[in-house]
This record gives sequence, C-alpha cells and structure tokens, in this order.
Amino acid sequence: MRNILFIICLLLSITLQAEINVPRLSPLPVEINKNKVDLTGAWSFSDSPSDNFWKQDYVGKWKSIEVPGEWCMQGFTVERGTEAAYKRSFTVPASWNGKRIKLRCNGVYSESRIFINGDSVGSHFGGFTSFEYDVTDFVEYGKDNKIVIGVKSYGLADSLANASKYAVHDLGGITRDLFLFPLETSNISMFHVSTQFDKYYNDAELCTEVELSNESDKDREGLFLQFTLKDKSGKEINIGKSKYPVSLKSGKKVKQNIAFNVKSPIKWNQEHPYLYVMTCKLVDGNSNVLHETTRKVGFRQIEVRGNQLYVNNMPVKLRGVNRHEVMPLRGRSVIGDIWEKDVRIFREGNVNYIRTSHYPPHENLLDACDELGMFVEVEAPFCWADETNVEESDRHKALENQHIEMVNRDRSHPSVLIWSVGNESRKYKEYFQNAARLIKEMDPTRPRVFSQWEPSSDGNDLEIGNHHYPGPSGPDKYRNEKRPIVFDEYCHLNAYNRLELSSDPGLRNMWGEILDKMYTDMYHSQGVLGGAIWAGIDDTFFLPNGKTVGYGTWGPIDGWRRPKPEYWNMKKAYSPVKIFQEGNINADGEVKFFVENRFNFTNLSDVKILWKTENSNGRLEANIAPRSESNLTITLPEEAYSDETLAIEVIDWNGITIDEYNFKIQLKEINRIKEKTYKLSVKETDNSITVSSKVFEYTFDKKNGKINYNPTLMLLPLNSEGRGIQMTGEGQNFDPYNPTCTRWIAENYEVKQSKESVVIEVSGYYKEAKGKYTYSFLSDGSVKVDYKFVAKEPVSPRQIGIVFTLPGDYDVLKWKREGYWNVYPVDHIGALEGSAKAFDSSISVSGLAGPSVQPVVDWGKDQTEAGSNIFRSTKENIYEASLTSSENDSKCWKVVSDGNQSVRTWRENGQIRVLVADYVNPGKEGFIVPFAEKEYRHLKKGDIVSGSILFRNY
Repeated sequence: MRNILFIICLLLSITLQAEINVPRLSPLPVEINKNKVDLTGAWSFSDSPSDNFWKQDYVGKWKSIEVPGEWCMQGFTVERGTEAAYKRSFTVPASWNGKRIKLRCNGVYSESRIFINGDSVGSHFGGFTSFEYDVTDFVEYGKDNKIVIGVKSYGLADSLANASKYAVHDLGGITRDLFLFPLETSNISMFHVSTQFDKYYNDAELCTEVELSNESDKDREGLFLQFTLKDKSGKEINIGKSKYPVSLKSGKKVKQNIAFNVKSPIKWNQEHPYLYVMTCKLVDGNSNVLHETTRKVGFRQIEVRGNQLYVNNMPVKLRGVNRHEVMPLRGRSVIGDIWEKDVRIFREGNVNYIRTSHYPPHENLLDACDELGMFVEVEAPFCWADETNVEESDRHKALENQHIEMVNRDRSHPSVLIWSVGNESRKYKEYFQNAARLIKEMDPTRPRVFSQWEPSSDGNDLEIGNHHYPGPSGPDKYRNEKRPIVFDEYCHLNAYNRLELSSDPGLRNMWGEILDKMYTDMYHSQGVLGGAIWAGIDDTFFLPNGKTVGYGTWGPIDGWRRPKPEYWNMKKAYSPVKIFQEGNINADGEVKFFVENRFNFTNLSDVKILWKTENSNGRLEANIAPRSESNLTITLPEEAYSDETLAIEVIDWNGITIDEYNFKIQLKEINRIKEKTYKLSVKETDNSITVSSKVFEYTFDKKNGKINYNPTLMLLPLNSEGRGIQMTGEGQNFDPYNPTCTRWIAENYEVKQSKESVVIEVSGYYKEAKGKYTYSFLSDGSVKVDYKFVAKEPVSPRQIGIVFTLPGDYDVLKWKREGYWNVYPVDHIGALEGSAKAFDSSISVSGLAGPSVQPVVDWGKDQTEAGSNIFRSTKENIYEASLTSSENDSKCWKVVSDGNQSVRTWRENGQIRVLVADYVNPGKEGFIVPFAEKEYRHLKKGDIVSGSILFRNY
C-alpha cells in the first residue's frame, strides 16, 4: 500500500511538472504573524491617474482609501475600461536583508499591475484568486519604499466572472488583504498533503508533496526535510522515517513526494472535524531551521461509486447553502471574523455543505470549515462566461490559470469536497473541458462538477452531474442516474416578488414546508447527492450615494447575519434527527416514535435526546446507525401518565441544539364553554339598523349594506412583480400590495330576528364578484360574517377572505395557531402563539431590502410604514387572533376559528386592517411557482368563493 501510494504521488508530481505551470504560492512560515509587513489600512487612491503614475513621487489630488475594500463602497467611481491607482509607502526591516521578500495578494479585483519604487513587478489576471510575487530586487531595506497598484475597472476577468454585473455595482479594488514576508534563500515553495486509507479504512497513508527552491547563486548541500505529525492534543504521532536529505542546485527547484504510514488515525468528517498538524521543516546541517510551515491534516477519503459519493467509506447526503462574500456596507470585500461566524451560523442551522458561489472565497472560510466541520464545493470564478468571447490564444490566461490558482491554494483543505469548474456558463467543451482536465491532474482525489441547468451540460465528462432548480420532480427523475447528481441551486427563497413581500413577509415562513418536502424527497433518492438552497445570505449592498443594489433578500440570514424566518425552517428541514410521533400515550405510559438518523457519520448514541413533560423528564437512549431508522419508545413514570405534552430536545456533542419537538400525547376532550347570552334589541331608522345587547352595538348602513369594521371581500391576485429581478438603485419602499374588491354596490337586504340572533342578509356586487354577505349578530356577544360570491372575471388569487378595518390604536396583535412545525422560536413570525406591536416609533423605517445601518433589533421587528415584519406576516391555521388597543387594553377585537383560517394585519391610512382568509398560498416568486402551483386556485368566471368568520368585540 505504501509503495503504491508513493508511486501515485510520484506520478502526480511528474505530471504536474511536465504539463502544468503552477504559479508559486509559498507556504507561509509558522511565525508569519510576527514577521510580516501588513499592507492593509490607508492608501492613497486616484480614480483617474495620469500616465506613468507609478513613477510619480507626489500624491497630489489623490484621496485616502481603505484597503481591503471596494472603491465603489467608499464613494469612488472609476470609468469602465480605465485603470485606477493605489499608492502607499512601507518599510522593509533591515533584518530582512539577504532574504527573499515575497508579496502575497489574496485578492485584487480583477486585473492588476504592481509597481515598487517605480519599477514593474508584475501583473495578475483575476479578482478572486491569491497570487504572489518575489519583490527582493525591487525593495530597499530599512528605508521608505513605495508600492503602486494599478487596477482595471471592468476588464475581461470581470466579464468572465460577471461579478460586477451580479452585484449591480463595480467591484474594483484591492478587496482582500496583502502583505510582505521574508524567506531564506533556500525555502519551501510548495507543500501539500493528501490522505488515503487502506481497504479496511483503518490505517492511512499521508502523502506530502513538497517543492524546495534555491533562490541564491550558490548550491546548497547537507539540507534536510523534517516532518512531524501531531494530534489535537499536541502529542506526536509515529510516522516512521521523518528526516530526508536534500541538495539544491543554485536557482533550481526540487520536488519531493513522501508518503507516511499512519496507524488508525482519527478520521476527519464534517460532523467530527478532527485535525492533525503536519509540520514540514527545511533545516541545514547545523539544524538551523531555514523554513518551517504547517498544514492542518484531516484524514478523509472521497470516492464516487456509481451514483453515490462516499467519504471515508460512508455514503453522504449534502444539506447545503450557497454563500457569497457579502457585507452590506462593504460589498464583496469582507473582513473580521465573518468567515468563522458564517460557518458557525450555518452549522447551527444543520447545514453540512457550502457552495462558494460563484468564485473561490478568502481562504479564511476554508480554515473555518476545516476546524468547525463543513463540506465545501469550491467554485472557480466564472459565471455566465459563455456571454463573453475569449480567443483561443487567451484561454489559458483568462480561463485555465484561475482554475490552477484555485486548486493550488485550496487542495490541502480537508473540507473541500468538490471542485466546480464554473457557474451556468454553457461553453463546456470550448472554455472549461481543458480546465477540468488540469484540475484532475492537479488533484485526482476529488470529484468535479459543472454547475449548470442540466446534467448533460458537461457531456457526462465529470464525476458529478448537476441540475439547477429541478423542481419537485427532480428527486425522482435522478433516482437511478448513473452518476451522483447534485442540485447545488434549489428551493430559491422569495426575493423578486417584492410587491407580495411588501404586504406579507409570511411568505418566508411558507417556504419552509416547500423546503422540507423537497429535501426529504432528495434524501430518499439514491442518485441525488443533495443540494444547496439559493442562497445563504441576502445579497444587498447599500451604496454611499444612498442607492440600494443587488439581488436582494434571498438568504435565510440577512447581510447583517440576523436569522430570518427561513433560517428556522431550514434548520428544521435539514435536521439530521427526524422524530415522528406514532400515537398517543398508551395504558402503560408508553409513547412511541419513528426516528430517522440522517447523519452521515454519527450514531444517535452520540447525541443527547432529552425529553420533558409537565411532571417528568429523562433521556432517551437511541442506538441508531448513520443513515438508518428505527422505532423508539419513551416510557413515562406513572406520575406523568396524565401529562398532555412531551417535549424533546436533541443536542449534539458540542452542546448545540440540533432540533426541538413538542408532541401532544393525550386525547383531549373539547369542553365547549357555554357562553353567557344577552338579550338582543333592534332599532331601525330610515338610514340604518342598529343591533345591540349589553356587550355590543353594531350598525347596518341601509345605504351601502355595510356594518362596523367595513368587511370587504379580498381576492388578492398573485403578483410576481418587484421592479425587476435585481435592485438597481431605485428605492425599495413599496406600497403594500393589498387590493380589495372595488365598486361595491348593495342591491337589497333582508332582516331575520330570533331570540338567539339577528341576521341581516345583503346582496350586491363588486367589479370583480357578485354575491352576498350574511351578518349574524348572536346573543352570546359574537358576530358571524358569512360570504358567498361568484367571480365576474378570471383571477388567480394568493389570498381569499374578508378585510376588516379597525381603529388605528388596535395595534397589538396576539394569536394562537397550528404550525407546520410543532416548535418555533418565540420571536419567529410563525410562532404558534405570540404577540406583536404594529409599529415602534423608536425604530427606523426600512424598505424591502432591510435596514441600511447595523440593526439593533431582531429581523421580525424591522418595519415599513405598514408595520413590523412580524405584525404584517400571515398567521396560518389560527385558532384565535386578536387586536387590542395599545391605549386601552380593555378594547379588543378577536376572531375565533378552527385552525383552517389565516389572519394578516397591516397599518393603512391611520387604521389597522385585518384580513381573515379562507385560502392562502405561497405566492408567485418564479422559483417558488413549480412547488406552489399545485395549491393555486385559479378562479374562472362563475366560480364561487365563500367562507364564514366569527369575531367578537370587547
């Protein structure tokens, strides 16, 4: 085994050396943070520099700019096709004299030229890949040096990545960090690691690929390569021979491929990301360390077998999101600890896979994925590239080299599961086939995918196929596919139907059922590897000029990293521990459950399953293997036999709550309380009929056929509009889309009176429908409004019901409802019960894109003039909903239902409007339609709509 792997490593080295020119990206020394010149911070900037700007000593009219950062997000505009310039000074420590000085740039968007002290160092093509230059011959030690970087605004690289078009603003600038660091003249110029297990997946070979460089004018003899492997605790692991002699000719490079046998290493996987540290040292004959660097090593092996992907001999399913580098006020230039924060947020949301749409991220993201546990599909920086013509002679520089730079930087990260050669760029054979070949030659350990609309886009050339937005039929379609199919874009969130969202943020909660059903079908389809929902984070940018741009609100978290309603729905749908109640508590105190373990690697014996009733609690022991299922029973103690609910919390090995459930375990008798009755009286005048009792008074207007609160029929049409797909700078304040039926003409009425009720039936017609209302004033103090109308014209409604108009101070909403899940966070718009204030004058109003400054409240409290998100959201399947006056809490309007109606409220013209709906659906966002359309109710002329609403006024 050892010899076979050594030969594989050697052949790989020979292939790379012979065919692929891999730009140098030096392994960073272990003491890099203590021994580098950081070039981030304030630079001088010119958006229109003069000729030979790199030779000028003066700053003149140049202005200050922060690096890293986009120039657009700092208020600068650079004419497309021209070059902007950055300039700053720096000092190289005198102690670095005699060493080789490297300049590392982790991202300059997107075509750049670098000058030091007036001389050209080099140029780089591409804005999302790291690059490096040796600047030894350009710097002076202990003195002031000047670096100038010219950055082209919108060139070929940007056109191929389409990143400026995508973000709806020019992304140009030094967008990632850059720094200088020294190396000895004899140094390690490349160091990569890979692992492979024996046939039993017990012992492993750790293969190292090392390139050594002699950048001096003298030969070096008597050098040694030394390797050390340590586990998480710092304990050194036996790897056998660990010291190898090397000799380096002047100006030459030498490659070494050395495989180490490691006995029974702890495996790395996404759920248990165990990392070792491999140290590689280049030392001289006197044991002086010339270069010391490290790699985090995760022992894991990836294989495609048939239509499944295996990691460490375990078939995996991917529960993913797409992630852009995004911060609302910084654009694509992100800083701080945002990479680790994102991984933690998504991991806690039960995500196990991130696709880096549509470019390689900063390496800090991969470091976090290695450490915390997350599979990654790293995507090359090409989006809709087929729209741009690239001459064949330019394709290596423009297309292939960026793939090479991506793989060279990232291939030692255990979290990297898949290479994506590009996004939705149809010219596979012309533009990407050779790049895909180069990827395979550089890294034969991972599968590749061409991220597209259908699997055939790559001519079945790659190990994994892809289908964007396959719709609900996708899982069955690919069940028996010959290779794994990944849906690395699916279940697109609501984003572009901004008119619908302006009236009802509750659409975001309805999406959860769609995701859950779709992912469950994917999970149970063998040929479907999994997928990544579109997207992970809202793609919204607030420009310094006040404009809002981007694709908008398509993430389960917003750009400020606040959970949105979709986050909880994602967490539930992606839960790896699915628990289904099989029945009520039986005579022996047993409650039975069907449990699915959707973990890829973890037995449920490794998680805590805690249960609790009103009078008891305990822990359920579950020995269920990964990707398996079983029936389990919780036996309650006798004192808990009468308890009504059983709550379950599933907690992982890190103390993170995976999922929560709250089951009703008793057959509950409905005790209908006999309401106190009151004598009804009727008073009639020429213009009205007043019905009153001790607890209410209502007036029927004989002129218009209406009663208090002006009940009005709503046949709210579906509406996919939202000022286009992208936000292009227009304001994001939308008038809520809440049209009710118009032109009501009352024709006749009839009054019926009994001891229990007074009933007024009024017939009439709207422009849209003809029919009648029946108002029943009941002796128990309630009012029932029945409606029955015939459509006069076709309409495809999103909601059907009656809208009531209440005084403006009735602005505190409370509700109880049945939910798709039996647990929601208390501040969630879909909470099973809760309360919400219509408006908070201490909180700024924001448009559909959300707040343009760092918010201090939860997403649900963001508000438009129509009210807060939580107040305006449809509450489906209500049992009751009330609106109470904030000025006098004894004043209350309350609707009572049976769990089959929905309520939605909003502010309008100083009043509170409340829709009680008998029909709702998830809306008309284009990507939602394939899932929602089966619920659509397309009304034809002559179709009937009807319902019955019961309410009280206190």
